[in-house]
Amino acid sequence: MILVVGGTGRLGRAVVSLLLAAGQQVRIMARGKSQPFPRKMSDGVELLRGDLGSDADCQQAVAGCDGLVFAASGFGVKDSNPRTVDRDGAIRLVRAAAAAEVKHVVMMSMHGAAADGPIDFLRCKAAAEDAVRSSGVHWTIVRIGALLEQRLETMTAPLESKGKVPVFGSGSAPVTYTSVRDAAAVVVRALRDPALRDRVIEWGSHTLTGNQLAEAVLARAGHGKVQRVPAAALRVLSVAAKPFSPFLARVAGAGIWEESGTAAFEFGLARAEFPDIPVTGLQQVLEESGALGTST
Repeated sequence: MILVVGGTGRLGRAVVSLLLAAGQQVRIMARGKSQPFPRKMSDGVELLRGDLGSDADCQQAVAGCDGLVFAASGFGVKDSNPRTVDRDGAIRLVRAAAAAEVKHVVMMSMHGAAADGPIDFLRCKAAAEDAVRSSGVHWTIVRIGALLEQRLETMTAPLESKGKVPVFGSGSAPVTYTSVRDAAAVVVRALRDPALRDRVIEWGSHTLTGNQLAEAVLARAGHGKVQRVPAAALRVLSVAAKPFSPFLARVAGAGIWEESGTAAFEFGLARAEFPDIPVTGLQQVLEESGALGTST
């Protein structure tokens, strides 16, 4: 049995799908709030409504499991935050997994995770990584870039409603993105391949600028224009929005970090080590999104 925490989210669903295709029994733990539990799941899936703030829920979730995938995150959820999910929740669950003698923990993390990281999200991820390393359980830390599908969704929603594609900052800073499909593939590979055990791996799909993403979106849609959000506005929002919208403040802070250029990383060596894991192309993601129609 593999426990997938956050299994109803974008990445978690992809991981669950691949595990089921491999004949694996899966237990999903989620709150069922930001992403509601499906009414019906495939055979081989056990649903557990649980809270990462509860020791009892974490202990129940890991009971009888051989592996654990932590794919939950509080960054992009308006009624949550990284400190309760990505840091405290992750640490609580890892400790429960160690006590239950789970054999392998795969922790989803982020490029740039560090105790002195420039944004709180990266500092929270670093704390979770430290908990995994010191747990006494076999582990794999998968650091990814910003999820490509999530970023494209953020850009295309205003295009459909207002005819504009938002670009944060100058749009010229390189950012490494990881496709959900690629991230899920390396997670499932880590669960079965000893070559990925007890190590950190950074996994990317493409390094692109905001301008390049916007051009691709507009080219496929065949209409619309770019709406720029200046870096100065992001800096103001990262501070001013905290009292009324911590979510918006987090997004603005991440935009400032990306503008620095340090959100890009080299992933060629890792992909060369595992060449059989395919790279999902930008155009493929655009086509599969179904949100942009066809270009004219």
